[in-house]
Amino acid sequence: MFTAAAGLFGLAVGSFLNVVIWRLPQILERQWRAECAELAGNPPPATGERFDLVVPRSRCPACAVPL
Repeated sequence: MFTAAAGLFGLAVGSFLNVVIWRLPQILERQWRAECAELAGNPPPATGERFDLVVPRSRCPACAVPL
């Protein structure tokens, strides 16, 4: 029972770390672009939808169906 619980916990942690590793560079790049535009005196770039660790939901890269 302990092994199964540890395995499920490991899968959950691994899945979350995958999201962090994939999205954190994108989040930082958007933030840096906005800061650079502000320093240059330009309006910040249009970002569209909210983008962080929670939103948008994960989706298939090929067909964009939410997972």
